[in-house]
Amino acid sequence: MKKIIIQQKNTKSSIFNVLFLFGALMFLNSCANEPIDELNKKINIALRSGNEITKNERNEFIEYVKENSLDLPQIIGSNNEINQEELTNIILLIANKRRNSLAPKIFSPNADSGNENQDAIINVFIENSMSMDGYVKGSTEFEAALSDLLVQMQYKYNKENINVNFINTKVYPSKVVEVKTFVETLDPSKKPYNEGKRTVSKLNEILETILDSTSKSDVSILISDCIYSLGKGKDTEGALEFEKSLTKGAFLEKSKEFDFSTIVLKMNSKFDGVYYDLNDSKTKISKANRPYYFWIIGNNQLIKSFQQNIDLKNLKGFEKSYYLSNNQENNQPYFTVLKETNKIGGFKPTDRKAKDLKSISDIEYENGSLQFSIAIDLENIPVDKSYLLNTKNYVVPDGYSIISIEKIDRNKIERRDFLTVEKTTATHIIIVSTSNKFTLQDFKLNLSNKIPSWVQDSNSIDDRDVKNELDKTFGLLYLVQGVSEAYNTQNPNNESYLNINIEIKK
Repeated sequence: MKKIIIQQKNTKSSIFNVLFLFGALMFLNSCANEPIDELNKKINIALRSGNEITKNERNEFIEYVKENSLDLPQIIGSNNEINQEELTNIILLIANKRRNSLAPKIFSPNADSGNENQDAIINVFIENSMSMDGYVKGSTEFEAALSDLLVQMQYKYNKENINVNFINTKVYPSKVVEVKTFVETLDPSKKPYNEGKRTVSKLNEILETILDSTSKSDVSILISDCIYSLGKGKDTEGALEFEKSLTKGAFLEKSKEFDFSTIVLKMNSKFDGVYYDLNDSKTKISKANRPYYFWIIGNNQLIKSFQQNIDLKNLKGFEKSYYLSNNQENNQPYFTVLKETNKIGGFKPTDRKAKDLKSISDIEYENGSLQFSIAIDLENIPVDKSYLLNTKNYVVPDGYSIISIEKIDRNKIERRDFLTVEKTTATHIIIVSTSNKFTLQDFKLNLSNKIPSWVQDSNSIDDRDVKNELDKTFGLLYLVQGVSEAYNTQNPNNESYLNINIEIKK
């Protein structure tokens, strides 16, 4: 009898030990990092050394993703291959959260060359017609922005491959290499600045010259006030339309050689000099702010790399930008419907096991309304913040409306939703609404690829009273339309920067 009792105690003890070990393993497993957390940690550690992701480091990330493919579906494409663009997006998102705000150098397996930065030729063309003299009189934002641009380029690219030129009817190379010394040459009374026929400013001829000299391995940068010269006595609108056609033709002709992108930056600087209007009449402007522009042109991959390497939006006097490309990708970024945040009415996940909520059902209206929020990654859409946050730039089905678009703020997200969002690449929250007055249908969202409103706002068609429109540029809209129409001609389907679809079931 005693022996039996001892055996029972041992059996109970053995069961208890097994249960304890099982519970401990479950606890440890629950405490372990999610694969996305571990990947983020690996990226963070890599960025600490020189703010750079090397080829070997990226390959390590890829191997980790493959090993955890079931838990990282957002980085696995439909063909079961690594979505390199999404991996780059995650790296950039993590880099942006670090104290160092400069864009990291990231090895790209899709680049034409692993050393594209070192191989790229950067050609800067500064228009030196007399209409530009007012930007270089005294210490101006123009000089500050140009200096900063040159410093950044010399840091990120091979210094020997950076060429600075002046341009009017011809190109006049500047042999000055040091930034400080070069800025001192920005003097209309001295060479090399004052070389050439400076009384002539033929913008289309300048653009053609630059396009002709741009090869697949070049990035060309034009710095100009971008004012069309029409000549005296011409019909303004007809002449502008003609100039627009010439611009369109120049960009279409270049597109026959290779695919290339263009970034237009609107800049602002003090101007102290003479302004020449559409009739070539002179107006003296004293130390007033005037716009001018950077045009950055190069093959698609080089321009993407240039954007990552150079902090364009923090250049002194930067205002707005517009990105154009003849193969602009219609992106399908990461997104998920949030279950609780800003919710009006009710819905349930169609697939309760799905990691990201992209289909909802069992719709219930509250006082005739249904409202829900979408967490979405808008980090690498190549548009200005003002364009990105403007609800008028988005296209949605009839019956739907976008209430707001905001950057993610953990204080404005329900706690359970934030636990989901913080493990993703989502950067913004879009609040969507509809009502029972409309037929319920799938929610489709597109961000239109169109000329931003700042171009129209900056345009003048009569500059004879320039002092009352100092913030405008004569003919700017026609110039940008010419380039935009060229890109649209090459790719008529290039209508949106992104599109997503959320399935709605009653």
